[in-house]
Amino acid sequence: MKAKIKTSRKKSVASEPVIVFDFWSRTVWPWLLIVFFVSTPLIFISGYTPEGRILCTVYDLPKIIYISAFIPLLGLFYCIYIYRKVSQLESCINFMRRNLGVKIFLLLLMVMAFSLSGSLVVKAGLYFLVNYILLVILGFILAHLFQQNRLRWVAVYALLTSLLIFSGLGLIQSTGYKFPFLMTILGPASTFGYRNPAAHFIALVIPFVLFAAGRHWHLWRSSKRVPQLIFFIAFLFLGSAALILLFMNYSRVAILALMLEALVVPLFWFMSRKKEVKESVSQVRRGGRLLVISLLMLIVIASLIMVFPNSRKRVKRSFNKFQRGGIARLLECRYYHWGNSLMMIKDHPFLGVGLGNWSYNYPLYFKSFAYDPLYSYKMQVRKAHNDYLQLAAECGIPALLLFLLLWGRQFYLLRYSTRADDDGEDWRLPILASLTAFSVIMFFSFPMQMAYSRMFCFFLLALGEARAWPALSK
Repeated sequence: MKAKIKTSRKKSVASEPVIVFDFWSRTVWPWLLIVFFVSTPLIFISGYTPEGRILCTVYDLPKIIYISAFIPLLGLFYCIYIYRKVSQLESCINFMRRNLGVKIFLLLLMVMAFSLSGSLVVKAGLYFLVNYILLVILGFILAHLFQQNRLRWVAVYALLTSLLIFSGLGLIQSTGYKFPFLMTILGPASTFGYRNPAAHFIALVIPFVLFAAGRHWHLWRSSKRVPQLIFFIAFLFLGSAALILLFMNYSRVAILALMLEALVVPLFWFMSRKKEVKESVSQVRRGGRLLVISLLMLIVIASLIMVFPNSRKRVKRSFNKFQRGGIARLLECRYYHWGNSLMMIKDHPFLGVGLGNWSYNYPLYFKSFAYDPLYSYKMQVRKAHNDYLQLAAECGIPALLLFLLLWGRQFYLLRYSTRADDDGEDWRLPILASLTAFSVIMFFSFPMQMAYSRMFCFFLLALGEARAWPALSK
C-alpha cells in the first residue's frame, strides 16, 4: 500500500511541469506577445508643448523606454519557462549552440563593443550597445517561441490589431479632425512622431496583412464557414485603409519599397513552386498569371500615386530633379550625408568612430567630400540616412560585412520550404516581402536608429530563424 502511495506521488510530481508548461504555452506567452506587439507601435507622447508649440525631438523616446523595459520582463518569464521544462532548456541550449545566426550576431556585438575604444562620447556608444544586447535577447526568445506556429500567428494578429488602431486614427486625422494628443500630419497618425517612419511601418506590415487574408481565404474555401470569410474581408479592408494612408503620406521610400514587394514576391513564389513541381506544364501557365498579377499590382500602385495629389507631386518633383541634376539632385541632402560618411569610413576603416558616435563626428566631416548645406550652427545632422553607411562609419567595415552576412542569411534561408511543419502555410512570402522593404528603407533612411523599426528588424530575424530551424536542425 505504501509503495502505491509513493508511486502515485512521483507521477503527480512528474506531471506537474507538463501542466505548467501547457499553461505557459496556451495562456502566458500568447498574452505577453499580444500586449507587446499591440502596444509598442502605439506608444507615444503628446506632440505639443504646454505653450502649443510642436515638439518632435523626443518622439522616439517613449518606444525606447517601453521596449527596453519589456524585454527584461520577457527574459524573466522565459527563464522561468525553460526552468520548469527540462526539454525546453535542452532545446534552448541546442538552438544557441547550433544556430549560425546567433553566432554571427554575437560576433557583431563584439565588434560594436571594440569600436567604443575610439569613441568621442563613450556613453552614447554604451547606450546603443545595451539596446542591441537587449534586442538580441528579444530576438533569441522570439526565435525559440516562434518554433510554435501558433505563437507566430498570435504575434502577427497582435501586430495587425495595432495596425488597425493606427489606421483608424490616421483616417480620422486625415479628415481634418485634430487629436489633442497627436501632431497634425497628413496621412498616418503620428504615433511615430512624423510621416516617414509611420509610412515605413505600413510598408513593413502590409505583407502580413495580405498573408493573414490569404490564410482565411484558404480556410473558408476548405470549411465554407462564414467567420473565415468575414476575417478575409476584414483583412482586405485593413490592407486597403493602410495603403490609402501610405499614399496620403507621400513617402518616396515607402512607395519604392511597396513596388519592390509587388515585384519580388510573385517572382519568388513562381520560382519556388516551379522547383517543387517540375513536371507540370500548367505550373508555367500559373507562373505567367502570377507575373501578370504582379504587373497589375504595379499598375494599381501607379494609379494610387496618381490619385493622391501629394504623392503625385512628390514623384513628379523627383523626376524633375533627376532630369535637372541626375542622382545627386535626386538624393537631395543624402548625397552630402553619404559622401561625407564615406570619407569618415576612409579615415576609420576597421573600428569606425564608435557605435552611436556618427553625429558627434559629423561636424569634422560635413565638408570633407562636399559641403553639406543642411548642416549649420542652427541645425545638426544626426543621421546618415543610410544605415549601411552609418554602421560602417561607426563600427568599421568588418561590422558592415557581418551585418550583411546576417541579413543575407535570411534571404538564403528562404530556400528551405517548411510548409509541412507550418500547417501548410508558406511563411517565406511575408518574410521575403518585409525583408525586401526593410532593405530598401535602410538604404535611404535610418530605421536601425529608431526604436520600433529596430525591434521589428529582430522580429523578422526571429521569424526567419524559427521558420527554417526544423530544416537546419536535421
